[in-house]
Amino acid sequence: MTSMQQTMAVLRREVAVERAGRDLARGLLPVAIAGVLLAGLAFGPAPSVLAGVTPGLPWLVVMLLSAHVAVSVAAAEREEGCWDLLVGLVGPGPLLWGKTAAVWLWLLLTWTLTAWAAAVVLGTALAATAVPAAALGTLGLAAGVVVYGTVAARGGRTGTGLLTALIVPAGVPALLAGTQASTPGVESLPWLALLLAYDLTSLSLAWAVFPILLEE
Repeated sequence: MTSMQQTMAVLRREVAVERAGRDLARGLLPVAIAGVLLAGLAFGPAPSVLAGVTPGLPWLVVMLLSAHVAVSVAAAEREEGCWDLLVGLVGPGPLLWGKTAAVWLWLLLTWTLTAWAAAVVLGTALAATAVPAAALGTLGLAAGVVVYGTVAARGGRTGTGLLTALIVPAGVPALLAGTQASTPGVESLPWLALLLAYDLTSLSLAWAVFPILLEE
């Protein structure tokens, strides 16, 4: 089996585990709607205020949920006692990229649902470059989520408190650049370039450290 086939097999397994009962995807829409409603209540009905808040709102929800997503990175394998078997069958690269692709899917879906809820509930709009910014920002964040989730699982720490403290600072570049690129009237090209650099850095660091995390 080639590396690409192994990567796709890991991704399919992650999706199958989610469909089999993990409630991660099913909980995204309620959280997205709750975040939008709370923002509407907190900032009031003024259209100018809501327009200024909306570009960053999907990113805030993504950041807050990222720790919960990190807990699930190795949860199924740990519960089934098959983590060591999976590591033995799949190389570090395919395992990293397959799980990163799955986490990327969950984070991007979170961003999309929140942006949609904001448009429907708050009546606000994002810049057209918000979509590529979301794709870029959540990719780099997903790599960090997989790394920190693996560290926490190996250390026996499955709570979200520590993971939040680790992931939120690592995701600040995505939050800042993603918000700016999503704001109408803001020059987006420099922020998209920053997100691309963030992706390259996050993926490179994940590639460098992930094999070490799998060692006994």
